[in-house]
Amino acid sequence: MICDNEPDVRLLFGLVLGSRYDVITVDSGEECIEKYIEETNRGNKISLILLDYKLEGMWGDSVARKIKECNETKIILNSAYNVDDVLIRELENGNYISKYIQKPFDTDRLTDLVAEIVMI
Repeated sequence: MICDNEPDVRLLFGLVLGSRYDVITVDSGEECIEKYIEETNRGNKISLILLDYKLEGMWGDSVARKIKECNETKIILNSAYNVDDVLIRELENGNYISKYIQKPFDTDRLTDLVAEIVMI
């Protein structure tokens, strides 16, 4: 699942990852949580969420915490903004996220990271 409030980013990430994975895109934290719950209730496993930190109405760390209340899905948190290192360590140490990646990053880095996290 790709959760980003920027349509161009969702499109790019979807195109890059869609050739290897089934991709669901959402544009807000609330929609991410709702769609995640809906899909898992249907028996569909979401292996990974590529989650933007700065979303409308809800920060990515709050979304990650809520998702982790439901299940053990892997989450890659990303942002174009500087996110506090202490918060990132707290999220990683608490197993709320698998990895944090700073935007911009190239598509090869993205595909390698997704493959690495999905295989863990």
